Amino acid sequence: MNQREQRKKATIARILAAAQTLFMTNGYASVTTRMIAEASNVQQPLLYHYFGTKEKLYLAVVMQVSDTMAAKIASTQTGSGSLAAKVNHLGHVLTDDNDMNLQMVIHDIANLKASARGRVFKAWQDSLLAPLDRFFAGFQSELLEVYQPREVTLYFLNVLAVYLRPANTAENGGFQQQLPLDRALQMFCTGVSRTEEEK
Repeated sequence: MNQREQRKKATIARILAAAQTLFMTNGYASVTTRMIAEASNVQQPLLYHYFGTKEKLYLAVVMQVSDTMAAKIASTQTGSGSLAAKVNHLGHVLTDDNDMNLQMVIHDIANLKASARGRVFKAWQDSLLAPLDRFFAGFQSELLEVYQPREVTLYFLNVLAVYLRPANTAENGGFQQQLPLDRALQMFCTGVSRTEEEK
């Protein structure tokens, strides 16, 4: 790779990093391309040259974050361990140094064109839901028979949603301080009601 290509790659990475921080903190509608250009220290026309539109840049950010999350999920599937240990590890892998504000992305979808919404949903399906389905399917023998892996995946994401926010967001902290992630994941694995044998 020559020096020009290296500079281009570094500039694109800088734009994506700045856009990701701004989008995940402020939301799609509140962020302008001028803000992204200033945060990434590039001229606004260069941003349009590389990405075309704010929506395309947003999609590039979502795809990058989704790919990162898919890789994190895959990394937790190796090795042995109980469901509880693996779920605890997975929860921390997805939330420690997390760059995605899942609730913000869900909110932002309404501001995207239908084709872009479809791409975001596909990215979630391929990079988040399907890998989590495979993760929980690997523990099928430990799950209650009445629950399918997709139901467990969706429940897991509901439990994890409050922790899937970047550390610099204003809403972060209050709920997490009251219920630490480890405790929430333990409750996810064990439930909160006593079994018939325990009564």
